[in-house]
Amino acid sequence: MNPEELADLTVRDLEPLLAVAAKIGKPPVKRRKRGGRDAPGNRMWISVPGGLEVSMTRSLPLSTWEAGLLEPYGDALADLDGVRDVVALNAAEDVSLRAIAAQLGGASAAAVESAIRFLFRCAVTTYEGQPVHLNVLLDLDRTTDTAVVRDLRTLEEFDWHALLGSGLETGILVDSRGGVVEVQDMRDELPSGTGSPDDNTLRPDVFRFMGAWSAVGNRIALSLSRSRELLIHRDGRLRYVYRAGRWRGLPLDVALRTGWSAGASISRSVKRAMLASVIDASLGHHGASLAVVVKGHKHDFTGSGVIESRAMWPGDVRSKLFATHHFPSLTRRQRLEILSMDGATVLDRTGMILTAGTIVAVPSGSAGGGRLAATRKLAEFGAAFKVSQDGPISLFGLDSAGNVSLKMEMA
Repeated sequence: MNPEELADLTVRDLEPLLAVAAKIGKPPVKRRKRGGRDAPGNRMWISVPGGLEVSMTRSLPLSTWEAGLLEPYGDALADLDGVRDVVALNAAEDVSLRAIAAQLGGASAAAVESAIRFLFRCAVTTYEGQPVHLNVLLDLDRTTDTAVVRDLRTLEEFDWHALLGSGLETGILVDSRGGVVEVQDMRDELPSGTGSPDDNTLRPDVFRFMGAWSAVGNRIALSLSRSRELLIHRDGRLRYVYRAGRWRGLPLDVALRTGWSAGASISRSVKRAMLASVIDASLGHHGASLAVVVKGHKHDFTGSGVIESRAMWPGDVRSKLFATHHFPSLTRRQRLEILSMDGATVLDRTGMILTAGTIVAVPSGSAGGGRLAATRKLAEFGAAFKVSQDGPISLFGLDSAGNVSLKMEMA
């Protein structure tokens, strides 16, 4: 592959993975590493073999975790330099995979890569006509010589492998050398009460045991969902999702710390509950629109006519079906069911539900579809999330000039 092709590959991989805008050019200075970021943290680069550089920007700064992928990606890209085209063209599809494995596993990158490839192979198979769902629990602190099965590739030789580690609480335990140790029930390894459905940890609620298991020690939890998406948890957080043929990151910690609407603060508890809920909607493939009205805009919202007055809570009949109207106090399952209704859910800045499952009045013929138009309209009063049915999440909010702008995209 020539330098231009390698640069194009980098753009294709990293724009969705890090939610950045990328361009190809010459490096402005001599680089000592193959990937990194410049101050203030939202300008990044990858050195491309052959004298090119891919520079990237986004509105949100990169987290330390996200920045940790840049050098492994540059190293994986450099491995293609000088490789015959017929080989490089196939290996190019794996640059992101190898970079992610190196970031996650360090010295045990080979075991991580093996687990990812195992789940990729499972994703294109079925068991009794049904998609395969499996969890792999990789404990990098475990160096046992007592593996029952040599590796995951050997495990595949048994027809029954698709049934093991296939529950929401079970997984195939693998050691740092890639050996298969046992089928583990994650609940046996966690303190009593772990995985409460009421918490707002920034990972999918349905995979709460995977997230909790990965928060202990040096562990990585990988899950192949029935929708054939691959999820990777590390340090208790959902780090990567592979969907629609592309790796995608989730800068959730950055989103929690960053302002959503210029000049207006939103409490961290409300932001965390909203983020947790849009993650659940995304992984459940429920299209959704979730908005918050910030201080100084509630009167404008209620008088705008974008929502019919009869749909406002507590007047709407649906409001009487819930013991509390405080969105963060509802269970995550309750919130997902609310978001799954057609229409938008709108909160005030304290987290109280103003309306739910409500049609938003937008101009006919709005570009980008009804959900996008509704989300942008609601963002005029603060900030609003759009969750597409195929998973991606977008946040819109007010900028310093009072205009609606795209604040972030993820997954």
